[in-house]
Amino acid sequence: EYSISAAAIAIFSVGFAIIGTICVLLSFRKKRDYLLKPASMFYTFAGLCIIISVEVMRQSVKRMIDSKETVWIEYSYSWSFACACSSFVLLFICGIALLLIALPRFPQNPWETCMDAEPEH
Repeated sequence: EYSISAAAIAIFSVGFAIIGTICVLLSFRKKRDYLLKPASMFYTFAGLCIIISVEVMRQSVKRMIDSKETVWIEYSYSWSFACACSSFVLLFICGIALLLIALPRFPQNPWETCMDAEPEH
């Protein structure tokens, strides 16, 4: 039951990553910079979905180990757990970085920009 939920959440993560990639490609190809903000959010959501999926799967394994029906001497996480955690970190940090890149630049001195404006008549 838990593994099906984790797989469904992982599929949502893949969908978010694909939509984010499409937004980035359209942004660079058509010079539409406003698509970078949604792309960054899609990447961040993909990373969050991955970490939720990993946690659901980890809880499923922990529940299976703690049950009275199975006897486990020892267990360890495999390389796929490390890959999932590193993909979460990579997607989340890159999503935040893309959002910071896509934000408009702040003026160096805001008072100068307000005083340089043309007076309204």
